[in-house]
Amino acid sequence: MDESVDLTCPRCQVALRVPDNRFSIWCPACDWNLDPLGGVGSGQHRTRDLAHHDRMFNRALADGTGGKRPSFSWLGAVVLAGAVNLVTLALAGTGVWLLVAGNWPERIMAVAELVIVLVLRPRLGRMPRHTLDRSTAPRLYALAERAAAELGTRPVDVIAVDERYGSGCTKAGLRRRRVLILGLPLWEALTMDQRLALLGHDLGRLSTGKSLSAAWIQTALDALTTWADVIRPVRALDDERQKVTDRHAFDAGGNRQSGIVGMGVALAQPLQDFLSRAALGCHRLLSRLRDRFGGQAEYRADENAARIASAASVQGLLRALLLRETALFALERAAWCEDDLWEALRVHLASVPDMEFERRLRLSALRGDAFDDGCPPTHLRMKFIDKLPYPEAAVVVSSGETEAIDAELAPLRASIANDLKSRTVHGG
Repeated sequence: MDESVDLTCPRCQVALRVPDNRFSIWCPACDWNLDPLGGVGSGQHRTRDLAHHDRMFNRALADGTGGKRPSFSWLGAVVLAGAVNLVTLALAGTGVWLLVAGNWPERIMAVAELVIVLVLRPRLGRMPRHTLDRSTAPRLYALAERAAAELGTRPVDVIAVDERYGSGCTKAGLRRRRVLILGLPLWEALTMDQRLALLGHDLGRLSTGKSLSAAWIQTALDALTTWADVIRPVRALDDERQKVTDRHAFDAGGNRQSGIVGMGVALAQPLQDFLSRAALGCHRLLSRLRDRFGGQAEYRADENAARIASAASVQGLLRALLLRETALFALERAAWCEDDLWEALRVHLASVPDMEFERRLRLSALRGDAFDDGCPPTHLRMKFIDKLPYPEAAVVVSSGETEAIDAELAPLRASIANDLKSRTVHGG
């Protein structure tokens, strides 16, 4: 694994020094085999997206991330989401009115409308499975509260962990409680200063003040998905219609009946297809608008993380995010080998050579790869952090606090490791 291999690039004939044969062989001089799966491509949409990300990056450097002026993308997303949600509200209003004041046929139609509204209703979110009580994790809650106070935002109500290689904040239940969800695989891959950067980033997203508009937009996206599913022609219904037509083909008037049914289907299916495609088109447009204004909030959250934990700590966090595929592979292999998942993950990531990291970084620049939807490409986030003047952390975590937090997470660490092993081995 540590033995180097001498090769020659087949494209530019430069000598290649391969320090680790676990990873892809590529040429830093000409980018040969940069993407072994060949998924780079260069479509019109990708070119526009990359240009947009470059403009957003330059704007964040020039104007900073603290501006309150709403972007055109944000305004467009809110207006489009408003139009979609107003359709749902209008459907609810007419359904209630017809149910109260209509005749029996109208009341039947009202019930159908209200059932659709019930399906389209906003999702309040559920509390995650693995939640931490304040009494059993006081140090972790105290650290999150210190970070929130430094950022000037309200602390979270609940901290939970799950099996993702990621993290995030959400709101759950009728009381709209703030929930910080830490993906334990990512948390275990980080050092304590990088974990503090993770907390600062996620809490920084809450401090942007656009959670209400985000929920408004997500409700519209869910509604558009539902509309597309409801309207889309279903093949099974066509098969049932054909069975009925065939059954009565030799009855008196059967041909006439089949002709009427066929004409109705011929008229309805193109309309259904058009409306379904229109709903999906609106969904794509709204998603793109949301992702565009979400990138600016991501830079602001990165800056908040650097202020809390230092710019170097955020760079370490972003490096770990860039190596997500490598981390997931390490976890899967450790699960099959019955190894200690978390120790195997840390050892594997620490052994990743700089050449592999550089390849991932160039792929991010070439394809616009980002860690999650709505995030700027990771290479631009790292360039942005390089420009920030935060050499020291505003919140300091002692070694005693680190040990106490590790002890608080120990029971869930074992439980989630067992879940990951079971899912990998048994496909559960």
